Amino acid sequence: MNNIVFNSTLGNSSVFGNPKLTKEQEQNIIAGLFEQLLIFDKVTISTNATNFALAFLISRLGINTVERLLEYGYIKVLLWTPVIITGSGHQLEDGTIDESVIYGQPPIVAGTIGDKDIDPEENIHRAINLFNLHRDRRRIFTRTASKHYIVPNGMEFSSDSAKFVIDAYENDNLTGLGLPFEKETNQLDLEQRRKLLGLGNRVLETAILSKYGFKSFENYEHYKICEKNLNNIGKAYNVTESATSILNLENLPDLKSLFKSQRLNFDDIFRLRHLSNAKYFRKWINQVSADANAQEVTREYLNEIKGSSKFFNSEGGKFVRNIGMFGASTALGTAIAGPAGAIAGFGLGLLDSFVLDGILVGKNPSMFIDDIRRQIIE
Repeated sequence: MNNIVFNSTLGNSSVFGNPKLTKEQEQNIIAGLFEQLLIFDKVTISTNATNFALAFLISRLGINTVERLLEYGYIKVLLWTPVIITGSGHQLEDGTIDESVIYGQPPIVAGTIGDKDIDPEENIHRAINLFNLHRDRRRIFTRTASKHYIVPNGMEFSSDSAKFVIDAYENDNLTGLGLPFEKETNQLDLEQRRKLLGLGNRVLETAILSKYGFKSFENYEHYKICEKNLNNIGKAYNVTESATSILNLENLPDLKSLFKSQRLNFDDIFRLRHLSNAKYFRKWINQVSADANAQEVTREYLNEIKGSSKFFNSEGGKFVRNIGMFGASTALGTAIAGPAGAIAGFGLGLLDSFVLDGILVGKNPSMFIDDIRRQIIE
């Protein structure tokens, strides 16, 4: 099963708006993506109707690099289609808010972005039209990118989430979250409606993450209202914390820091990800981090290096290993020096069987760390 992480740093905070980012924030976003591409199989990037996310990536990485990321299946784009809104009252001429108009109205309303907005090609054009690209280049990029779009049924997700959170309130299941059932839903005041909206968006987020089996950097566990969706959502923050802990153990900075200090370049992704050691490390780190903290994963990492979790280091395993070595070295010794060589081969197997640990025991996650170290040196 692929380990896919959901990156929402650019995408669904505003349906049509574009965030104002500082240079430092931009650098942190790209560094975070760099890290995610090395420790997860795929990254799904959330974008909005204006497609700020794709435009941002093209501006920072270049259209060729973004195209490669899409073409190789490293990233996908999820167009955030569902919308939940609440009334905010009517602003008077003196600047004050008349809240009376909200009473008698539903506290939150479900919706979705328009038909034109959900078309992947139109969404892509909104990003690439910001750049001076030849018509053929825009066409080729659009054809590639559109194959890697995910477009949820926005109205279905938003309607279900709004109904769910309103039902939870009416059944007095939100007391622990600051919303006890004390009045009818259409009589909630502005602050209470905003709380309900926030909870509705949390339910909406977990519903989409659960639907697609994404790992998330958000920790929703303290929202009991989200429990029904949590089983299928992986904990991306566990994975990144564990990877950082292991790198620190090996006297290396975390992957984001290595990128920001320019000791690793973004295009190193295309070489490092394909290494067999990298594939092994991604699978291992995601498996061991599922329900473990960084300290527990570090302990497991040390066990892997020492081989203490491997069969060949058990008492029975050592015997099988030596017998296997005896067989290999006997054949080699016989071929070289006849029966006498076979006897020497047996001795070599007993003394130096640890040399074959990499073959008999197999890969371990430290091999990928060594690959990173060599890349830095080079």
